Amino acid sequence: MNLKLEYHQNVDGKIVRKELQFSKDLLKEPYNLNSLFVSMVDGQSMEPNILHGSLVIADLSQKEFENEAIFLIHKDNNMWIKKAKIIENSKYFVSINPKYSHLTYKFEDCRVIAKVLLTFENR
Repeated sequence: MNLKLEYHQNVDGKIVRKELQFSKDLLKEPYNLNSLFVSMVDGQSMEPNILHGSLVIADLSQKEFENEAIFLIHKDNNMWIKKAKIIENSKYFVSINPKYSHLTYKFEDCRVIAKVLLTFENR
């Protein structure tokens, strides 16, 4: 069975409605169908694992910190995609790309938006 999720993309200065269709079998973790959404990644801080322009499927119902999982978080009036990491017994959200290692945030300074369950390269 396929799932269809709508998202919006800026194309030449215009917001265009698009649809992502994929097999639900690609989702290997439990999820809440009504809480799934698509977001486009803007930036390189998670490369090489998640490329700039990739589409991520995230679940708004999953906000519990899970070491090594990928989350969408809110910090400093921005939404970021970061990896959850326990460092010296403290919880952090970190960048994967070493060039962006300065983008490391303490768990308590962030609001977790959703857990990322799946990534698609957007070509």
